[in-house]
Amino acid sequence: MKIAITPISVSRMFRSGEMDIEKFMQFCAELEIDGIDLLDSNYYPWFWKDKKNEIRKIPGLLEKYGLKLAACATANNFAKLKEEDRKTTVEKVKSAIAEAAELGAPMLRVFGGHHYDFGGEAAIDHWNGLKLVMEGLEKCVEEAARYKVVLALENHGRLPGHSYEVEAIIKHFNSPWVKVMFDCANFMGNAMDEPENPLRAYERLKKHVVHVHVKDTGPAITSNLRRMEGYVAGMGKVPLRQFAALLEENNYQGFCSLEYEASAIVPETIGVKQSIEYLKRIRAIHQMFKEENK
Repeated sequence: MKIAITPISVSRMFRSGEMDIEKFMQFCAELEIDGIDLLDSNYYPWFWKDKKNEIRKIPGLLEKYGLKLAACATANNFAKLKEEDRKTTVEKVKSAIAEAAELGAPMLRVFGGHHYDFGGEAAIDHWNGLKLVMEGLEKCVEEAARYKVVLALENHGRLPGHSYEVEAIIKHFNSPWVKVMFDCANFMGNAMDEPENPLRAYERLKKHVVHVHVKDTGPAITSNLRRMEGYVAGMGKVPLRQFAALLEENNYQGFCSLEYEASAIVPETIGVKQSIEYLKRIRAIHQMFKEENK
């Protein structure tokens, strides 16, 4: 298991000015992990303070801190009713593809769209939203191929949400430039109307997975029983140890990027450190088994 961290894990510190890109890399290096994700400047302007100069410095900083760039991420929503809005989204994704290529990222995490019950537009449901998602991706695949950046589609926002929807989209494109960014917790939470076992979901999608987000979730302290919220890894309901075992069994060679989302409960640096230690313990189990079975 190659462990990375997405800057989403410390987003509050970025927004407050306590963290910048170099401090983030230094923090990750001190945790002795393998890599990091970076974020697109259009949808995550808080991540960049001086984009032009910071992009130029990224390769040197990665080398300085002994880290690999696992992926870049954008935060698009193709499920828009107005054609003008859809065109704007496509152009932003194309810009993110070019930015990922400039940074040297092998892939760009993309979303499909947001269902009306997940912050999307009022008339966007599964039946029309998924169609718009596929149309949006269609307009970006050629650009991805031109820049040699894989579009890694995440199960997010319900469009797509379930593994069969993700699989259907991947099979529709049948392209080396459209693959899966697998978020193990989103199948259980993220306002899913019908939660899905992430282990079952992985078995369906494992041939197409190029990047993984690891996080833990559990019941929210709220009257809304459907809502889930972030937990420190190993303290929630996501079967992370079993999921890691499936990754090992399938000889998964990509990164597992921690996406810590429990900062309202445990502060970011503390929660990230605890989560990374948990992931390292999981990794150690599998390393031990490999040694025993030689």
